[in-house]
Amino acid sequence: MKHFKLWAVLLITIASITTLSAETKRYEIKSGVIEYTITHSGNVMGMNINGKGIAKTVFKEWGNIELHSEEVESNTMGMKKREQQLTKVDNGKFFVVDFEERVIYEYTPETLKNSEYQNFAKTGNEMLESMNGKKIGEENFMGYPCEVWQMMQVKLWLYKGIMLKSEADMMGIKHTTTATKINLDVSISKDDLKLPNFPIKSASGLMMYNGDENENEVPQLTPEQIEQMQEMMKNFSTK
Repeated sequence: MKHFKLWAVLLITIASITTLSAETKRYEIKSGVIEYTITHSGNVMGMNINGKGIAKTVFKEWGNIELHSEEVESNTMGMKKREQQLTKVDNGKFFVVDFEERVIYEYTPETLKNSEYQNFAKTGNEMLESMNGKKIGEENFMGYPCEVWQMMQVKLWLYKGIMLKSEADMMGIKHTTTATKINLDVSISKDDLKLPNFPIKSASGLMMYNGDENENEVPQLTPEQIEQMQEMMKNFSTK
């Protein structure tokens, strides 16, 4: 699917650690605004790839309502491309904005359970076990004591469930997201969590990515991300 990108995968992963449920506190902090910088660089089949960008996460109600936006400019052998992403968690539902098609895709917990991403809908321990994830230590980041988790090629720094930093090594490309400004327990308005005025479509009828069969349906993913997602699905299917 066009709109399913790296942050969406990370966000679903983090949401699943605490479960995608309106009855559960995703974070131990009631509200917050976090700004990030994003970088990625590496070499794939002789092609130098690098990029940088910014991101922002706004959440309230202990993370049960959260909006994440990001803008990244990539450079592949001199060819530049700018991408914009916007995702939202809203009391158990997950929304992904496709700016090219000007549409918003809605995922319910039931949609995830019936999709190729069904393991993302599992509860915390089940999710960690399915991804061979484990806590590998603790580390202070910007003055916040974080738990450090490793899941396959993804490393996360979590403060009370909130991601402050992530590193992902995917097929020769290193992706890093790092918080630069953190404001917690602040007032959040409805406008701060507003999605664009695009039509909303249910993802229940869409074909989910499934190996080579639907590879052409994810043109916005880079080659290394596509291959990594293939490997992830293989790992999930053998659990």
